[in-house]
Amino acid sequence: MIGIVVVSHSHALAEAAVELAEQMVSEGGPRLMTAAGTADGGFGTDAGAISKAIEEVDSGDGVLVVLDIGSAILSSELAVEFLNPSLAERVLVSAAPLVEGLLTAVVAAAGGAELTVVAGEADTALAGKAAHLAHDQDAPRLLDLPHTPAARPRPRRLVWRVTVRNPHGIHVRPAANIVTALRDVDAEVTLANASTGKGPVCADSLSRISALEVREGQILEARISGPQAEAARGVLAELATHDFGEDIDRVRRTMALRSSASVPVARSSRVEGAERRCVLGPVERRLTGAENGYVPQEPKAELDRLTAAVGSVDDFLAGLGTTHCAEVEILEAQRLLLADREMQHDIVARITAGFSAMDAVETTIGSLAAEFDLLDDEYLRARGQDLRSLRRLLGLALRERPLGDHSFATPGVWLLDELDVAGAMQLDADSCLGVITTFGGASGHGVLMALARGIPVLTGHPEVENIAEGTVVAFDPVTDELWIEPDESVRGEMARRNSRRDRAAELARSMAGEAAVTFSGQRIIVGSNVGSMEDADLAAREGADIVGMVRTEVLYATRTDPPTVTDQVDTYVAIGRTMGNRPVTIRVWDPSTDKPVGFFGSAKEANPALGERGMRVMKHHPEVFADQLRAIAIASKQVHLRVLLPMITTVAEVRWARQVLFQVSREEGVIPVDLGVMVEVPAAAIMAGSFAHLLDFATIGTNDLSQYTQAADRNNAKVRDLARQDAPAVLELVAATTRALSRIPVGVCGDLASDPAATAQLVARGITQLSVRPGMVAEIKQAVRSVRD
Repeated sequence: MIGIVVVSHSHALAEAAVELAEQMVSEGGPRLMTAAGTADGGFGTDAGAISKAIEEVDSGDGVLVVLDIGSAILSSELAVEFLNPSLAERVLVSAAPLVEGLLTAVVAAAGGAELTVVAGEADTALAGKAAHLAHDQDAPRLLDLPHTPAARPRPRRLVWRVTVRNPHGIHVRPAANIVTALRDVDAEVTLANASTGKGPVCADSLSRISALEVREGQILEARISGPQAEAARGVLAELATHDFGEDIDRVRRTMALRSSASVPVARSSRVEGAERRCVLGPVERRLTGAENGYVPQEPKAELDRLTAAVGSVDDFLAGLGTTHCAEVEILEAQRLLLADREMQHDIVARITAGFSAMDAVETTIGSLAAEFDLLDDEYLRARGQDLRSLRRLLGLALRERPLGDHSFATPGVWLLDELDVAGAMQLDADSCLGVITTFGGASGHGVLMALARGIPVLTGHPEVENIAEGTVVAFDPVTDELWIEPDESVRGEMARRNSRRDRAAELARSMAGEAAVTFSGQRIIVGSNVGSMEDADLAAREGADIVGMVRTEVLYATRTDPPTVTDQVDTYVAIGRTMGNRPVTIRVWDPSTDKPVGFFGSAKEANPALGERGMRVMKHHPEVFADQLRAIAIASKQVHLRVLLPMITTVAEVRWARQVLFQVSREEGVIPVDLGVMVEVPAAAIMAGSFAHLLDFATIGTNDLSQYTQAADRNNAKVRDLARQDAPAVLELVAATTRALSRIPVGVCGDLASDPAATAQLVARGITQLSVRPGMVAEIKQAVRSVRD
C-alpha cells in the first residue's frame, strides 16, 4: 500500500487534515505522516523534514505528497531531489487541493489502488463540488463509505522515567542507540532531564539528547504518545536495562586507567582582551572564488554536493577506525554525530533557503559546537571538538580536497576578502589566531562580532592578497601595523606589547566588580554589547553594570524562520539571569545587507546603507515585531529588561513602536518596559529634543553615525580615515544629543565606546553610559577612573 505525506505551512492544519482523513477508513488505511510547520512551532516548510517523512512512510509501493501552497511546492521538489534515486522514482507530488485531495487519496489507497491511480483520483477531488456550484444541483457523494466509523479514542500519553547508571551519562553513543531504537516505532517521544529541568527535546536528535546533560544518577524522562506508545516505552525500558547499549563496567575501568593522566578541559579557549593582542602565525587563505576550491551553485546542486560530502567523510572515518584502534571511540562518536538527522535537516533547510552547502555546514555545525562548549559536563564539552572536526572534514570534502589534508587543522591567521556577520559566526578561537581582510573597514558588523568573540582583526590590507599559504605574518590590531615574515626584533617587540597589555588588563579585571567613577565622583555605567550567551557570560565575569545592547538578529542569525515567542522568552530570561538581574537592553530586530536575517529576506538595494534597515523593516513585518515585543513583555516578569529601537529617523517611527509595545504589554498584564532609541542618523541627533517626551533612555550608535555624518562607507578601507568615529563633527553631534536629552540617560554603544583613548572625550560631552565589547568592560571601567573632569 502506498504512503501519503501531508506538507503544510501549519502543523495544526496538517494534523487536523490527517485526523479527518483517518476517519474515512475504519482500519487498514495507508500510512500517513505530516511534514508541516517549523521545528519551533512556527509557520513554514522544511525540505529535510519532508524527505524524512517520505522515507518513513515508504513501503515500496510509492509515496504521494499532498501539499498546501507557495514554497511547499519548492520544498517538496527539493526533498525529492535529496532522496535516494531509487526512492525518488516512486514519489509523486500532487497538485490536488489539500483537504479534498487528501480524503480522496486515503480512500483510494485503502482500497489497494496503485500510486498513479491514487494521484489521479486526488487530482479530480474537486469535481463534485465544482459541478454542484456550477449547475446548482445536488453534489454526488464524493466518498462512498461502507459505514461511519466510531470516533477514535484520544491518544494516550505515557510518561516513563529511569535513573541513569552510565558513568558519562547519556552522551553521544547512548543517545544514538535511543534514536536508532525508536526510529521504526510509530510514536512521538520527547526526552528531558527530570533532575535539572532541561528539555524536552525530540527523541530523534542525537545532538539534542546529548545536550540534555543527563549524568550518572540523574533521571531521564520520556513523554510518549501515538499508536505505538506502549511499544516505544518498552523499547526505552529494554535499552535502560542494558545501560543504553554501553558496557558500563568497561567504561569505568577505562576511566580509572585514564584518570592519572587526565587534563581538565577548559570551557572556552577565549581569553579576555585577546582581540587587542598582537598576532603571529601562518597565513590560511580563505578567499572566495575558484582559487579557494569552492564556488556556490543552485540549491539542488548544493544538496547533491552535501550528500556526496557526507558520504565521503563517513567512509573516511570508517577507514580510520580500522587503522587507529586507540581512537576508535572518538571516530565512532564523530560518525554518529555526522548521521544526526536533525543536524542534517538543519543544514538542508539552510541550503533550501538559498545559502551554499559550505555556509550551511560552517554555520550549523559551528553553532552546535558552540552549544556543546558551554555545557557543564567535561565529557560532553569534548564533543564540541568532534563537531569542529566534522566541520573541517566536510569543508575539505566540499572543496574536493583530500580528507587527510591537515592544513586547516593547525591554528593560523585567516586571510579573507571581507569579514561579514556570517563569516564572523564561523570564527573559532581554537583554529583562528586572527583575521586579515583585503577589503572592508574596521567597524563593520562582522568585524565587531569577531572582536566581541576575542578574535584580533586587521582590515583593509590588499597587499596580502597574493601571499602564499603558510607564510608567517604578524600584526598589531591596536596600531594597525602588519609585518610579512617578521624578523626576531619584530617578534620581540610584539611580545613586549602583549606583556604590557596583559598586565594592564589584569589590573583592570582585579577591579572589575567595582563602580567606574571619575575623579570628580561621577558614576559612569559601563555595560556590554551581547550577541550570544557566551558574550553574556563573559560580560558578567568582567563586571558589566548592564547589558547595553543585545543584538537579537545575531542571536538568531542562522534561522530561516522567526523564533517563537516562547523561544525568545527563554533566551531573554537566560541572559537576564546570567547578568544577575542587572538591566538587559534588548535591541529589536535590526536586519541589513551586511547582517542579513533569513526570516526577513534579503532583497538587493542599490544603496543598502541608505535603504531599509532597522525600524524601517519592522513596519513591513508588524507581526514579527509584535511577537518580539510580546516576548520581552513576558520575560520582563522574571528579569529586568529594556527595549531599544534601531535606525530611528522620525518621531512617527517611535510613536508607532511605542503603541505596539503598550498594546502587547496590556495584553500580557505587565507594565511596559523602558523604551529607548539608537541615535545613528544625523537627523535624529539634530532633532533629538523632539523625541525626549517619548523616551526613557537613548544610546548613540557611533558606527553608523560616523559614516552618515562624513559620507564615508565604514566598510570601505579606502575612506577609513574619513569614517573615524572620533571625528570632530561626530563628537559635536554626540554633545548635541546629550544636551537635547539632558533629562534621560544617554549612552554610546558604538565601537568608539570600546576605545579607552576616547573615554574622556565621551564623558566630557555628557555621556553617562558606555556599552562595550564584553572583553573590554574592565579596561573601560579603568579608563573612566582616569578621567579628570
